[in-house]
Amino acid sequence: MWSSFFSFLKLMRISYRQIIKEAWDFTQDNKKLIMVYAFLPALFGTLAGILYLIYQYYAVVSSPLMENWQNSFTIVFVTNVLQVLQDNLSWTGPIIIGVIVVMIFYFLVPSFCEGSIIQLIARKRNDQDVRTRDGLRFGMLSFLPLFEYSWIIRTFSLISMISWTSFVARNLGWGALEAFLPLAIFFAIVGIILTLLFTYTEFFIVIDNKRVIESITKSCVLVVTHLEETLLLSVLMLIISVRILVQIVFVLLIPAVVATIIYFVTSTAAPVLAFGVGGVIGAGLLYLAAYLNGTIHVFAASVWTFTFLELTKEDEVSARESF
Repeated sequence: MWSSFFSFLKLMRISYRQIIKEAWDFTQDNKKLIMVYAFLPALFGTLAGILYLIYQYYAVVSSPLMENWQNSFTIVFVTNVLQVLQDNLSWTGPIIIGVIVVMIFYFLVPSFCEGSIIQLIARKRNDQDVRTRDGLRFGMLSFLPLFEYSWIIRTFSLISMISWTSFVARNLGWGALEAFLPLAIFFAIVGIILTLLFTYTEFFIVIDNKRVIESITKSCVLVVTHLEETLLLSVLMLIISVRILVQIVFVLLIPAVVATIIYFVTSTAAPVLAFGVGGVIGAGLLYLAAYLNGTIHVFAASVWTFTFLELTKEDEVSARESF
């Protein structure tokens, strides 16, 4: 089956096997790019995934679906946080500042780094003399449109669908979820289609310096024009890329391992040692998860950047032309 699949790829206008090989070689030769521009967003993404998973778990447990707490998990959490802040007023300022800084980094850094990564990949692909630190300038130039675009795609992302489905089930019950499910499935399908059509939007924004709406339009046209190639590469990348799977595994693994270590060591009457060992192992797993995710992200960005550069070099043949 695979031999037939790759034989078919040979007939396409672009050699995807060659592009994927070149993208992987590029990723291996640019480890500094991973550490400078991909590691930090991957770190924040993994941490956000862990916090999101913990919130969803306790939100479901506290809802009428399971234990039906007197107060929802959100109210319990906010109340406890406010109580801790009141009991430790000297730490209130630093904690609030720290939370604000983390939130700013979580929302702003990915868009900045994405612009840097795409620009550096494209310029290195075209044999331009660029240095890793030049990515700071490239990231700032394309930050605002990428940030705007990131909020557009959030509206139909997988996380949004899961959040809305969970919200309906927790607050309105299984009956409401069954009624809402067809609509959720419809929006999920629409989200998949839009994600496919918007495949090249970021590259039009970053490489061609187009506005967001214009980039979305051009991406839709490019996808439709090269639909077969885009679909095939999407399927191939889905098979090759393990980024989502790795992130899910580590999002589940890190808190589970840390909690297990703390539980067993605490049972031996050594709580300080428990938290120390759990913290060290958790930090190690978090670093590994961020590095793997960062590597896969640069690899995927390289594949799509190389493909974008090849597709946009081709001139569409008019129906009036003859051969």
